[in-house]
Amino acid sequence: MSPKPIRIVLGLAMAAALFLTGCSSIPTSGPVGLSEDSGNASQQNQQGPAPAGPQDNGSPQAIVQGFVRAGIGSQDEYAVARSYLTPGLSSTWKPDQRTLVLSSAPRVVATPTPGTVRIVMAVTATVDDQGIYRDAADGATESLDVTLQKIDGQWRIGKIPDGIMLQSRDFNLLFDSYSLAFYDPTYTYSVPDVRWFVRGPRVTTSLVRVLLNGPADYLKGAVVSAFPEGTTLNTPSVPIVSGAAEVDLPQQVLDSSDQKQRERMLNELSGTLVGVLDSISSVRLMINQRPLDIDAGEAARSAPVKQKQVPASQVAVVRNELVLYQGGGYRPIDGIGSVAADKPIDPAMSYDQRRFAYLSSDRRRLISRSTDGTRGTVFTGSALTRPSFDPFDWLWTADGSGAGLVYTAAAGRPGGGVNEVSAPWLRGRTITNLRLSRDGARALIITVDDGKSSIWISGVRRAADGTPRELTAGLPIRSTHQVNTGVWIGDTEIVVMGASDKASVTPEVLSLDGQAQELAPVRGATSLSGGNGTQEIYLQYGQELLVRVDMSWSNQATGVLDTAFAG
Repeated sequence: MSPKPIRIVLGLAMAAALFLTGCSSIPTSGPVGLSEDSGNASQQNQQGPAPAGPQDNGSPQAIVQGFVRAGIGSQDEYAVARSYLTPGLSSTWKPDQRTLVLSSAPRVVATPTPGTVRIVMAVTATVDDQGIYRDAADGATESLDVTLQKIDGQWRIGKIPDGIMLQSRDFNLLFDSYSLAFYDPTYTYSVPDVRWFVRGPRVTTSLVRVLLNGPADYLKGAVVSAFPEGTTLNTPSVPIVSGAAEVDLPQQVLDSSDQKQRERMLNELSGTLVGVLDSISSVRLMINQRPLDIDAGEAARSAPVKQKQVPASQVAVVRNELVLYQGGGYRPIDGIGSVAADKPIDPAMSYDQRRFAYLSSDRRRLISRSTDGTRGTVFTGSALTRPSFDPFDWLWTADGSGAGLVYTAAAGRPGGGVNEVSAPWLRGRTITNLRLSRDGARALIITVDDGKSSIWISGVRRAADGTPRELTAGLPIRSTHQVNTGVWIGDTEIVVMGASDKASVTPEVLSLDGQAQELAPVRGATSLSGGNGTQEIYLQYGQELLVRVDMSWSNQATGVLDTAFAG
């Protein structure tokens, strides 16, 4: 499948939307050559219009303005942009070192020093040489001083930092998002790490290079790679031959791996590359230009799970009892007994639908029930957030009183086994939402402080036995609304909203690849649940349960409250 267009926005245009881990461009360590047969024609022609070269007798300001505009032309290793540089700088300048995304055209102003001008920019985001995109702070600006000198009577740039500058509209035309495929520590699930690259024939090589370099900071320690640390490409590019991306690695990789690890390497590369370009249908792992003997069938059978699906039924509360809701009807849950005395709210359900948890109505007790009859209070705290199960049956909640504390417990062990998860960056924040991803390697966290909400995706670091130990410093996700609750609806998509029983509520689907979609507003929505994708989003509207139908909401049931899919 070809990469989708960037930031497809329905209902709201987000020019430089989400921070995703991830921005873009092509790494500059070592030579980067063009792949042979590295993509179809439509991919290779998406590198933007060819910019104009320098005009004769241009002033220093005009030369710098022309150089900035030439950042839209990545053809021939940014040949036009290099023509604005002195010969010495042209040979060393690294356009992919950093990309500044600007909200408007930069100002180029003269300085008192002859041959020096200053570029003043309003920056909305940056993309580094590993493809990692970072939103800038609101109102952020940056200034760059540029030194020019005359070459054969013409001004040329002799000193400027590496990188290019693009207005948001040009960035959206030239760059696209791609997901690297790492593993959770059990090698069960594929965990996406979104990066950004200039479209074109070098995308395949860029993806392999950054994959070998390892995950983004917020995922370090939360995911693993099958490749030995320090692995690099053995060739300057990744050619595509008869639909197969040929990834050539050094002999050390063969010497330090067994067959199972090589199968995992192949799966990791396939999860990253297959479908990135229309022309890639498979991956061939090479060692010193010779194909590595890997049983592709066996590798496919052991491939990690991508886009883990949740069961169709949801746990809900009906007349103070837990039920399973599906398709407009509900039924009691066998084996858990009555919970009415607890006046349950905010229930959660494990993926096998045998373990359940909920909060007492005062939000001070986290209580668990199991279909085998196990029951009891797991944890007592203050203003606890809605519980969430991860796929390894750890039950999560957070203290929402402002202490910023996160807790887990092994499901089925009420009254014991509670574990505080280290998250120093959350201390002092008011956590209103904590939901674990379906791969168990990431957490969606929402905090609200001083009336301002923040959305974070954090990596989950675990001990060798799987016990959650730490939440990494969160990757911020930008929303256009004040929100306090959210759920996962896929590997890279979440839906968030500012729950309220009176105010108008506009749910918003946010993707880690930068897309955003506003859903139809509802006058008062207090609970949110999400299944497999954007068509399985439910809201509680008073006593009514609403489901998303295209661009509106449809009433599905009355008196079915606080629904939640597994997780």
